[in-house]
Formats: sequence, C-alpha cells, structure tokens
Amino acid sequence: MAKHRLFLAAPSGADRAAFRQDVLSRVGPGLRQAVPALEALSVDLVDATPEQPPWQRPGEPAATVEPAFDAVLDLWGDPVVLDDALGWVGAAAGDPLHASARVIETVEKDALPRPAGQVAPGVKFLSLMTFHDDLPPAVAQRLWAHHAGLALRVHVGMARYVRDWVAELAPPALPVPRFQGIAELHFPSVEAMTAHWFDSEAGRAAIVHDVGHFLARATRLYTTEHVLKAPG
Repeated sequence: MAKHRLFLAAPSGADRAAFRQDVLSRVGPGLRQAVPALEALSVDLVDATPEQPPWQRPGEPAATVEPAFDAVLDLWGDPVVLDDALGWVGAAAGDPLHASARVIETVEKDALPRPAGQVAPGVKFLSLMTFHDDLPPAVAQRLWAHHAGLALRVHVGMARYVRDWVAELAPPALPVPRFQGIAELHFPSVEAMTAHWFDSEAGRAAIVHDVGHFLARATRLYTTEHVLKAPG
C-alpha cells in the first residue's frame, strides 16, 4: 500500500479557518466519495499550534507566526488510485495545492486508536525535514533510521511514531524549504506533548545532538487528525 501526502494552504487573503473547515467538510468527504478505492484517508487540520513550541534546537530561528500550510491530506492506496485521487483534489482545491509528496512509510510505533469517522485524540505533529546538503540520500536514510531507536526511548509521551521518506516531491518551487523526510509524532493529549516530549533533560540533549548529524532545518506543523477512512 502506497502513501501520499498533500499539503494545502489557503489563498492569500482568505479566511484560513474557513478554508480549513472547507477542506474538512467538502474536499475530504468529496474525495472519499469520488475515489472509493482509497484504502485510508485522513484530513489533518493545522489548528493545534501551541503558543510556545514544545522544543526548539539551540540557535534555531523562531517559527513564523502563521503556519506554512492549513491542512494535510494523508492518502493510502494503490499508486494508480492515488494518482486518481491527486487529480480529483487538484480540480477541487485548485491553487491551494502547495506541496505533493509520495512517501515511503515506516511505522515505528502505533499505540493510538484512530477509528474511522472520528477525531484522533491529541496532537499530530509533523516535521518536514531537510537534511544536510552534503549527505547522500542513503546516508541520510541510515542516520534517520538509527535515530528512531533514540526517539522511541526519549519521546515518552508520544503514542504513534511514523517516518516518511519522500520519494517524489512537487512542484519544484515550494513555500517552504524542500524536504526529504516527514516525521510524525502523535501525542494523545496536549499535556502529553508539552510535558512529556522528552523523558529528561539528558534525553533532550541526546536528541539535539543526534539530529544534528542529519537535520539541517525543519518546517513544523501541529495538527488535529480527522480520520475519514481507516485501513480495512
């Protein structure tokens, strides 16, 4: 089963909250009806951004006031079915389609109930990761895969952990730095995210040191996941 992620942003000057609601109430359900062969479908609304980020690397520039995207569509299915879905969304959403990523998914931890037709609990955090320019893709993949064991030990509050290697990314020009990986950390509550992102200060330091080997920068999104169709 292949996976694709679509990143949508409201047109300039538009009501961002209204745009998010439109993606949830019209685009997502319309896609499910138009392409019933999709094996799973979620709409992630970028509406859970905290006033203070749970963590930032030392020296990292502060995040912008407004997130880069307003919604993310997570699609699973046969590659041909995914192509059909992309065509439908392109016609339905038009200009707001700002990034389209075919990914290779690795689920490292999955202890979070996400039933179809419901809002998944807590906060689904997405990190759009740009790796160091001098790292060949195979080396970046190896370093990130090695990091997963540390992340599982240190990020004690997360209930779901997914790593998506970006196999294809379009269009050539994006509103964010081009990214090669997407890390998903899903926390079952805001409290779990803010208070238990790390197991300790030593754990925080270990994460900062380890990601420095491969991560150049990241665009972060804090989302609420609405599961429209769960895997059968």
